[in-house]
This record gives sequence, C-alpha cells and structure tokens, in this order.
Amino acid sequence: MYADHTNLQIAGQLLIAVLFLGTGIINSTTKVKQHVDRMAAMNIPVPALTLWVGFAMQYAGGVMVALDYRADIGAMILIVFTLAATAMFHRWWLVDDPLRKHLHLSFVFSNCAVLGGLLFLI
Repeated sequence: MYADHTNLQIAGQLLIAVLFLGTGIINSTTKVKQHVDRMAAMNIPVPALTLWVGFAMQYAGGVMVALDYRADIGAMILIVFTLAATAMFHRWWLVDDPLRKHLHLSFVFSNCAVLGGLLFLI
C-alpha cells in the first residue's frame, strides 16, 4: 500500500478519497430525501435507485483510492460518478437566477479539477 508513492502523493490521494467519502457519508445520512425529490423533479429515472447506485460508487471508489487498492479502478469509478453527478445536479444552463447559475458553473469547474486529480491516479 502506497509503496512507491511520495508523501505528497499519499496526501493528495487521501484528500481525494476524503472528498468522496465525506460527501457520501453526509449525503447518504442526511440528504437522501432532498436528493431523491430533486432528481424526481428533473425526471431522472428511478431516482432513489439511481441515488443509491451513486452512493455505492462513491463509497467503493473512495475506499479503493484511500486504501490504494486498485486505485486506478477506484479513480475510474469516481470519474464516472463525478461526470454523472455533475450532469444531473449542475445544469447551469437551465438556471435563470444569475447567482445560482454562477454557483452551478463554479461547481462544474471545481469538478473538472477533481477529474484532473483522478486522472493522475490512473
């Protein structure tokens, strides 16, 4: 585990894992109904199942990256999750309010940076 990594690489990898595991824990314990309702309003098919599949991807990928167990596969899982979640939850082009539009676009750009970090793990 982490045998050929520098201390900075280990720190970066753990920080990426903390992002996904931390938000997964918060969202799967306190915000399930809020997310399901939002997904249903956006006509996402079987929103509850889709949400829990997303949580499973978050947890599986996050743990794999954190433990450096097939971190490349874990990163790929998290890339698919991030792309899907961004497409579902940050549709900035549909938002009329300028502040909310800006916030959603900022989340898209932040997620692009996260994707870049994940690509380094592959």
